[in-house]
Amino acid sequence: MLLITCPVTRTDELVADRRIRSVTNHPTHIAMHVECPACGRVHVYRTGRKLAAAAAPVREAPALVPA
Repeated sequence: MLLITCPVTRTDELVADRRIRSVTNHPTHIAMHVECPACGRVHVYRTGRKLAAAAAPVREAPALVPA
């Protein structure tokens, strides 16, 4: 279940997983195309890091720790 805000009606909607139409993985974010139960349209919701944060180098761990 997802809680989205419909940009058309400006209402919060609880959306079932079956309403997710596609998920696209990008270098800076993940885009989900979700069918809105309020207006019936497909909206794109993005989640993830900002472009500047994604370009930052990854820190190396100071010491290895066993799992």
